[in-house]
Amino acid sequence: MPGDNIYNGAADNATGVGMILELARAWTQSGIKPPHSLIFAAVTAEEQGLLGSEYLGQHPPIPTGQIALDINYDMILPIGIPQQVNVNGAQRTSFFPTVQATAKRFDLTIVPDPRPSAGSYYRSDHFSLSRVGIPAFSIETGELYEGHDAAWGHKQHEDFGAHDYHNFSDNYHEDWDFRGNAKLDRFGMELGWEAISAPGNIQWNSGDEFEAARKTSLR
Repeated sequence: MPGDNIYNGAADNATGVGMILELARAWTQSGIKPPHSLIFAAVTAEEQGLLGSEYLGQHPPIPTGQIALDINYDMILPIGIPQQVNVNGAQRTSFFPTVQATAKRFDLTIVPDPRPSAGSYYRSDHFSLSRVGIPAFSIETGELYEGHDAAWGHKQHEDFGAHDYHNFSDNYHEDWDFRGNAKLDRFGMELGWEAISAPGNIQWNSGDEFEAARKTSLR
């Protein structure tokens, strides 16, 4: 088509990649030596079948049994400060009480997967790490944002999906509000610290489909 038809991906997924880079910068410049190493990975080809994260899961830089937790960021639409967070998958792990307590400190209400029938847990990069036993989940927003009702948030998400998602119109907007991205970065950094400071291994809940893979990796 005529004009600029480059898919810039400003929201999906420059926001997620930018948040990972900022987390890496913050950890490095904090002056605090963590008790264990952290791995920051930006993987490619999610839309082609999680190819990048699958490669990471099959070729981890250290044995999977030594990886405490995978926290994944995909697109975080920069439209304000969220008051809800979706951490689908965290409830399947022994780490969930920590996630709940941390969300409360950040004034975030945990909301369930809005479309469980869509199988969203199995369509994002954290799934590739789950398959090899690593407890894993994504951090995403709900629909309630500071200063607005949930209907407003729902409309913003719906409008982006209808007009900009996987489209050449996914470009940067001057009125974007990145305070929510910063808040969820701090939330993830806190969770990361809790994970590497935990006295024991984080486990999948008894009976979970990924429990056996975790037990095998810890042998």
